[in-house]
Amino acid sequence: MTKFLTLSLLLVIAISVDTKAQESQTLFSSDIDHGGFGAPVFGVTFVNGQATYLRGFRGAWVINFSEQHSVHIGLARYRTQSDFDATGWTIPNIRKPDMRTSYGGFELEYVNRSHRLVHYSIQTLIGSGNVRFRNRGIDLNRTSDSYFVIQPGVNLNLNITHWFRLSGGLFYRYAGGVNLEGTGDSGISGITSFVGLRFGKF
Repeated sequence: MTKFLTLSLLLVIAISVDTKAQESQTLFSSDIDHGGFGAPVFGVTFVNGQATYLRGFRGAWVINFSEQHSVHIGLARYRTQSDFDATGWTIPNIRKPDMRTSYGGFELEYVNRSHRLVHYSIQTLIGSGNVRFRNRGIDLNRTSDSYFVIQPGVNLNLNITHWFRLSGGLFYRYAGGVNLEGTGDSGISGITSFVGLRFGKF
């Protein structure tokens, strides 16, 4: 009986050593560097064919796979700071109102060679937005509407310090499902340019 227990124990130890010798396959290896950043964002966009200012904020988890490749996973929210006109207004006896919009959602960004002084990144937002009449007291049953939004684009990034980066980008916002007097999908969709101030660990 003692010999059997001894042989069993040796067999368990041998299996454990062999198992540890085989390195486990994982999605992320232990040498991947992690960080994060927050960024106030300022921009100009076109809504209903008019230029309007945007402000927003981004927050992201930074995953550095190597000096060559990084991924940022986060959330963002943007809103117009200046009004834009409703177009194609057809409701009589009601003055054409001003409008505003806001949108946000999940953002994914691929960064190439982030260790270099100047580098580029490809970024996409997928989420939802809201467009509404700016004027209060409008006698209508419907004064706002929600929509789906996807906003792909490209950034050029400048490393100012180890914890501060400046980014500038050009994007196209596609909005779907807009059904509100004075605007539509094509009106809310438009080209957007952003400047972002990124503070964090990269």
